[in-house]
Amino acid sequence: MAKHFLFSFCLLLFTTACLAHHSELDRFNKCQLDSINALEPDHRVESEAGLTETWNPNHPELQCAGVSLMRRTIDPNGLHLPSYSPSPQLIFIIQGKGVLGLAVPGCPETYEEPRSQSRQQQQQRDSHQKIRRFSKGDVIAIPPGIPYWTYNYGDEPLVAISLLDTSNTLNQLDSTPRVFYLGGNLLEAEFPETQEQHPQRHSSPIGRRGGQQQQEEESEEQNKGKSVLSGFSAEFLAHSLDTKEETAKKLQSPRDQRGQIVKVEKGLHIISSELQEEEQQEEEEEREQRHRKDSEREDEDEDEKEEQEQRQTKHSKKEEEDEDEPRSHESRKWKKHTEEKKRESHGRGGEKQEQEKKEEEEEEIQRQHSKGGKNGLEETICSSKIRENIARPSRADLYNPRVGRISTVNSLTLPILRKLRLSAEYVLLYRNGIYAPHWNNNANSLLYVIRGQGRVRIVNSQGNPVFDDKVRKGQLVVVPQNFVVAQQAGNEEGLEYVVFKTNDRAAVSHVKQVFRATPAEVLANAFGLRKSEVAQIKYNGNRGPLVQPQSQPQSL
Repeated sequence: MAKHFLFSFCLLLFTTACLAHHSELDRFNKCQLDSINALEPDHRVESEAGLTETWNPNHPELQCAGVSLMRRTIDPNGLHLPSYSPSPQLIFIIQGKGVLGLAVPGCPETYEEPRSQSRQQQQQRDSHQKIRRFSKGDVIAIPPGIPYWTYNYGDEPLVAISLLDTSNTLNQLDSTPRVFYLGGNLLEAEFPETQEQHPQRHSSPIGRRGGQQQQEEESEEQNKGKSVLSGFSAEFLAHSLDTKEETAKKLQSPRDQRGQIVKVEKGLHIISSELQEEEQQEEEEEREQRHRKDSEREDEDEDEKEEQEQRQTKHSKKEEEDEDEPRSHESRKWKKHTEEKKRESHGRGGEKQEQEKKEEEEEEIQRQHSKGGKNGLEETICSSKIRENIARPSRADLYNPRVGRISTVNSLTLPILRKLRLSAEYVLLYRNGIYAPHWNNNANSLLYVIRGQGRVRIVNSQGNPVFDDKVRKGQLVVVPQNFVVAQQAGNEEGLEYVVFKTNDRAAVSHVKQVFRATPAEVLANAFGLRKSEVAQIKYNGNRGPLVQPQSQPQSL
């Protein structure tokens, strides 16, 4: 009996290992790419206040990288409904600004409305979890299974590109991209190519009463929305949430034709310290402008009075005063203007320095936490920083004033990425600027063009170019791990793009850097070069990967 059990257990382990190995082989076989294409969105879903565009996850390039992508456009006062995904997400804000809220299980509702003084308004005060503000150039990390919502409070459309790492180990389902919505009625599937097929109910000969009951159930099923709450009965929801059945039916969003992004007519009023500070700053700027205009009017009135008094003096003195008066007038005006500028710059500078100091302290705390051990206390999702701006010029990791700049965000600068195993890179190349040949040591990468146009070449292990073409705004190019890639901006305008990487500490090797790290004798014997030629390829030109363009653009 024991031998039979042991044999069955070994057979089970062997079968599991074989299936796992077969699965890994299938995944690796998907990266046998002879050519790579620049991809554009294949599907679009329009909503009341925005647009969702997705790439077909069955593209061989995306199958190799094990990811899916979507691009959302949210109109001003547009609200993207709460949703979550089993796959970790990394979002880059291309345009606009807004706020984002997470509903993290176990975290307290630390944002509360102030207590009202009026007895008539003594209602239940609203409280919720932290609200985070974001703007153009921010990278936002969303953990799997955590519902989040997004609201555009700006004056222009909010555009964001999102990566779903469907092959991440945190995703315990398959590689099919899934988005679960808590509310709303999904008029169309965001990823129709992988839409799950549900078996239809077959009618059974159960008589008139049974057939009528079945038709009523089917009619009620069709009238429900397509959110996760629609799968429960209204009666059960009302009992579970301790509310009225009529309210529970509204939660299921029946016959709602607004889609996943809805319009907030009078704007969204939420509790946010960052938004309050921004509003106060705008009000202070408006007051300063009004004060400046009033002071300028007073100066003009005083100048007119002085001129009238000076006209009543003697003719000889009047001529001298007329010569000096404009200078004194300009000097007084310049002096007053300078003092106001100093006060204004001091006030703004103090606020800016205080805010930067606060952000640096938070980043330092996060770095210390990332270096320290895991005791379950100092690193929690409730207090984790989830966004980092990588588009600011001051944030650049590599910079060449004639070529452009590169900035990265990984688990060292944003510790939450360590759990998601993702990172990102922002690249801005000026006209004809070159990002010299390089490769990602430990990650697949996905290049999305934000603005401009340029040329990209990708070379595989056989030395064959699998991609050599121009790219433009809105296109996506997948660069598999270790494939060598080089980019050059166009002649008429620069090239701006963001790169998502499937490793939280993605490492990059540059050909020039490899040559510098290799002994001259090795290079001479490997390539049949003279010492002078070795010295040229090692020490001529820039030390970094950003190469200054020549007078005429060169083919990659």
